[in-house]
Amino acid sequence: MIALTIAGFDNSGGAGVLADIKTFHSLGVYGVAVITALAIQNTQRVYEVFPIPTKEVERQLRVLLEDFEVKGVKTGMLANGEIVELLYENLKSLDIPIVVDPVLKSKSGRELLDAEGMSKLKEKLIKITYLLTPNLPEAELLCEERIENLEDIKRCAKFLHSLGAKNVLIKGGHLEGERATDVLFDGREFYFFEGERINKSPRGTGCVFSSAILAYLIRGESLFESVRKAKSFISEAIKNSKNLGKGYPLMIF
Repeated sequence: MIALTIAGFDNSGGAGVLADIKTFHSLGVYGVAVITALAIQNTQRVYEVFPIPTKEVERQLRVLLEDFEVKGVKTGMLANGEIVELLYENLKSLDIPIVVDPVLKSKSGRELLDAEGMSKLKEKLIKITYLLTPNLPEAELLCEERIENLEDIKRCAKFLHSLGAKNVLIKGGHLEGERATDVLFDGREFYFFEGERINKSPRGTGCVFSSAILAYLIRGESLFESVRKAKSFISEAIKNSKNLGKGYPLMIF
């Protein structure tokens, strides 16, 4: 079972392809990667982001797809519109689940997808997405409205589904309340996944959560079970996170 992550390289290992590959391995799936950008960062902040030339992103993707029987794709930081366009053109014919984690900004506030990339994400990439997994701030940017409660989340999920995503999972960890509730919309029904609110804030939670969902999908689980099990996986990873550097904690799993 082989999963492909298409994302940035975080040299501190907390997020991006390193976190994705580690997640796949933990869940019994072999991971391969296409790197879209080099992020120079540590646990405190992102210092610089250098997008990989589009031609080289395409070469990475082509040689992997020629060689491996990839069972699913997860995307993370895509950096710019050229890369988003490239991925749409190269992935649209694949009959495998594509999980899109729309990485728009770093935890420290650094922009990780330019305006053209945001536009092409909404116009094209979402149309071939099996599962879109924004957190609350990302959902607000995609839906262009404030989200303050579960009804707002549901309305935004419907909008994102209307753009073409087959399923939408909006993570509600940024909402106020004793419990953290994620909302899954499949175009017909809403499903709610509650979890305890953990008083830790490591980087890379979105990367690991979406990668775990894809791993469970590849292993044959239903979407509902994949989300449920991935939420349990990420909760344990957050609980076990440690301050290995001077900034945000890093997840241990």
